[in-house]
Amino acid sequence: MPDPLEEVYQAYKNPVFHYLYNMCRNRTTAEELTHDTFIKAIKGYGQFRGESSLKLWLFKIARNTYLNNARKFSQKNEIPYAEPELQVSGTTWNIDTEMMVRQTLHKLTEKERTLLVLREQGFSLSEMADILVQTEGSIKVGIHRAKKKFKEYYLEGEGERK
Repeated sequence: MPDPLEEVYQAYKNPVFHYLYNMCRNRTTAEELTHDTFIKAIKGYGQFRGESSLKLWLFKIARNTYLNNARKFSQKNEIPYAEPELQVSGTTWNIDTEMMVRQTLHKLTEKERTLLVLREQGFSLSEMADILVQTEGSIKVGIHRAKKKFKEYYLEGEGERK
């Protein structure tokens, strides 16, 4: 009989890692935070009341784990995350674009970055509202503003490269 916690881990480890990697942009840190997220989830599984989906519950834990980790570094006045290692995708244009997107994402606030990353991962407005403990309306407005700000920063970066 398969272990239900192992099944949860196998089903959600990649989406949780992807979210954390997009937030901190460092593979090693994202792996550590993913590990910490699942340890916290396993320890707290008995307190999961089923008021939301297991996926939403895990992403709440992942976000809190990320925020706590970032807070520790900011209290020490350290830079929390090193530049990521690039995944060479074949052409110079793709690498340049990828770097621009990463740099632009890091100009956004944590909340703006979270909104864009969760949306990119396919979360609905309702699910995002549950994870971030906000109304759907504020999520919708936040996404609109984050996209607008992202576009503005991206275009500024494009102008600087020319």
